[in-house]
Amino acid sequence: MYDFDAVINRNNTGAVKTDANLIKKVLDLNYYEDSITMWVADMDFACAPQIVDALHKRVDKLIFGYTMPTDEYYQSIINWYERKHNMKIKKEWLVYSLGTVSAIRNCLRAFTNEGDGVIIQPPVYYPFRREVLETNRKVIYNELVTDMDNNYKIDFDGFEEKCADPNTKMFIYCNPHNPVGKIWSKAETTQILEICNQHDVIVFSDEIHCDLIRCGESFTSALNLPNNDNIIVATAANKTFNLAGLHSTNLVIKSPKLRRLLNEYTGLINISPLTMEATIAAYNQCESWVVEVNAVIDKNIEFIDNFIKKKLPKIKFVKPQGTYLVWLNFSQYGIDITQLLEIISEESHVILENGALFGECGKNFIRVNVACPYSVVVAVMNRLYLLLGIKLQK
Repeated sequence: MYDFDAVINRNNTGAVKTDANLIKKVLDLNYYEDSITMWVADMDFACAPQIVDALHKRVDKLIFGYTMPTDEYYQSIINWYERKHNMKIKKEWLVYSLGTVSAIRNCLRAFTNEGDGVIIQPPVYYPFRREVLETNRKVIYNELVTDMDNNYKIDFDGFEEKCADPNTKMFIYCNPHNPVGKIWSKAETTQILEICNQHDVIVFSDEIHCDLIRCGESFTSALNLPNNDNIIVATAANKTFNLAGLHSTNLVIKSPKLRRLLNEYTGLINISPLTMEATIAAYNQCESWVVEVNAVIDKNIEFIDNFIKKKLPKIKFVKPQGTYLVWLNFSQYGIDITQLLEIISEESHVILENGALFGECGKNFIRVNVACPYSVVVAVMNRLYLLLGIKLQK
């Protein structure tokens, strides 16, 4: 029904993903006219036509004044998460935010004090660490445990020890986990919430990838488990429907006290009229689009898995359970990842992301965004094979 094969031209759109100056600044890599970029976590697929139509209809109204979320907006969110994840959300629990990263920053400032400890679990989405540091809180690292085959687990003993420290006030949870693609099980999340509840640690549960899960996998929200009164659950249409540029996150906060503290800190945050219409259309009309996009991502990941096994076996790879990100271990190449990424960008014209950005424990890894047309994935893997499987082997 939908076209996931089209390669969308992002020229002259201000797209972060293809901005040569930004790529040089953030990744220290050179971008060329034929470079393929697979770093920033947004999709290379056209938005669902129902969303585009809704935006056109709103534009045709000719006025873009201050806008308040409508009942239809709230109900679209409530219905989606009940239908897809059995989450029972009440309207008053929803708090609008201009994106998940800004929501984290606001929650840090509203619920903790400077110098307080905040736990993160590297390798993890690097803005977590940045926001903690930039708000003058202390980063408490509870690194994920991994085996030789790249299977990740939570260090629960270390986690409980860190939560028991009276200076620890918040934990930023990532489920499904970015970048390793792990979906933490119902039992694991239950144990996390029990520990945090026991030690009065607030949980910010980043669940924005929860709709992007691989075939045969399942996801359980923290909202559906015991000890969920002192948590903030981040939900977002931006990842599910490729709307990141509309900057929309809806926090689910059961606690009236936490809602009050957050609202007192942020003040009123108005929603964009375009964001509101896009969200309503996405949640009410585009479920089939999400089903199909997940199937495309499954196909892309399956191709990468088979390609690596046959042609690039020195790369260690575990297929992710969720997200559209793959986490590749290049340690067997014996090349510094920074140097390798530069070689890949110069020789293969492919822009990838250094795993060290996600924590020291990611230094031998590269994160790759595979939410793109199948033909692009094939082209990238063939470029990598030409370089890693042939040129660098000579």
